[in-house]
Amino acid sequence: MYHIREDKRSAQSAELIYQCILQLMDQKSYDLISVTDIQRKSGIARTTFYRCFDNISDVFLWKCDEAFHTAFSTYHPPAFRGEFDLARHFVNYWIQNYKILEILMRINRLDIIFTCHMKNAYILEEKYGVLPNLPRAHTEYYVSVRTGFTISILLAWLKGGRKENADEIIEIIREQFSVLKNDMDIL
Repeated sequence: MYHIREDKRSAQSAELIYQCILQLMDQKSYDLISVTDIQRKSGIARTTFYRCFDNISDVFLWKCDEAFHTAFSTYHPPAFRGEFDLARHFVNYWIQNYKILEILMRINRLDIIFTCHMKNAYILEEKYGVLPNLPRAHTEYYVSVRTGFTISILLAWLKGGRKENADEIIEIIREQFSVLKNDMDIL
């Protein structure tokens, strides 16, 4: 778990640690990086590392959580305008801020992406309320399905070399929804 205090110094230390890990990953495999490596490269004290993080993967959890929080909290229409509007906002955010997702995909820590998306998706519920026509007990399923769908699209975009822009990705999503709807109509 990460536990970064709400002060400038803690935030700077956490960011320094994150940047140091990125530099170390250019030199060696993520699995071989130790807290000692981070300490030597960054010049931070071992106690500073452990004041902010319990372990190295928590650094990525923090960075990813911070990114998803920003992605969700910067969506500001006066009322929820639907899945495609949110998807466009979300894709545009990740086009500019893809690095943490790419790193987590590279070190095979997709669980962190899922956890951070699920944790921060409730920002929308706080802003816009519970979705209409959906029993409250089904909210967790709704968020889980959307999380899986969103993460899968982002990962496919990353694996494909980040070639598509937001409008192209939205069209791919529309196409997929159409296929799913047709499949559901058959049932």
